[in-house]
Amino acid sequence: MTLQLTIIGLGQIGCSVGMALSEHKGEILRVGHDKSPEAVSFAKENDAVDKTTLTLSGAVRDADIVLLALPLQEIRPVVEHIAQDLKERVLVLETSPLKVPVIAWMEELLPEGASYIGLTPVVKAEYLGEIDHGPETAHPDLFKDSLMGVTSSQTASKEAINMAANFVELLGASPYFADPGEMDGLMSLTHLLPQLLAAVMLEISQKAPGWRDARKFAGKHFAQMTNSFGKDEISGALAAWIDLNQENNTRLINDLIRALVELRDLNSTPGREELEESFRSLQQGRDLWMDERDDSPWIAAEKIKIPERRGLLSQLLGFRKPRKREEDE
Repeated sequence: MTLQLTIIGLGQIGCSVGMALSEHKGEILRVGHDKSPEAVSFAKENDAVDKTTLTLSGAVRDADIVLLALPLQEIRPVVEHIAQDLKERVLVLETSPLKVPVIAWMEELLPEGASYIGLTPVVKAEYLGEIDHGPETAHPDLFKDSLMGVTSSQTASKEAINMAANFVELLGASPYFADPGEMDGLMSLTHLLPQLLAAVMLEISQKAPGWRDARKFAGKHFAQMTNSFGKDEISGALAAWIDLNQENNTRLINDLIRALVELRDLNSTPGREELEESFRSLQQGRDLWMDERDDSPWIAAEKIKIPERRGLLSQLLGFRKPRKREEDE
């Protein structure tokens, strides 16, 4: 029995998933689709897929699992397009950073019998320093020894949740079960806020009277700070996130304003030594975070037990009970 996994979106996440499952190509048929011919070519050349299709309908028609590795703003239109072509009892996974609105879309659009589980991938620590974007940054071990968030609606079946968790472990990651609202808050802090700061930096710089000359001297720090805007889809993704995540946005922006005001006021009262000590404390906090990300001590924490039969791959391949034939009734 072969399970078909369809990956829609062959960027870093989609290609890395395909590469991670290459050792199971005898049991899992990896079908890929992307609107970018360059992404499709890269996936084929780097063994991320077994075959590709030109149309979304053709990609999902026989799929047992559909993975949407897409920017947030593309998820709803794609689901609207493929919903009528999905098999009965298909499992739909997606990897966007925002879950609450996505759950609402899935409950509205997916056909009866289909299941949805949200995944939040975490990149392996050694790849955090990569500055490029796109499929060229894919790695077969991108998720190895890291956490991967697993979120679902209240109506998701235990079977679908277990299958998603098994899928995560096949990728080398450990499932982290979280409430969708909790996950949106965590990702707003660690994923959205840096992009908001990059947008603010670009706004201030490009509108400053001295930008015409300053651009000639902008270097590494400016490039790293604004690196998220090197992705073609960032404008649409960030706009969608801000529009769909207003409660978390308001809280984060208020915290940012408060921190900037405190920094402004501190500048006029303490001496240089006090400021240096404050910054040194922040640096130590970052060093601690980097050490923890590299060692991942939380991976060893107790995990929710998942019933096992013949191993993870067996569970994936056998998660669907055969439908009863009429003569069996």
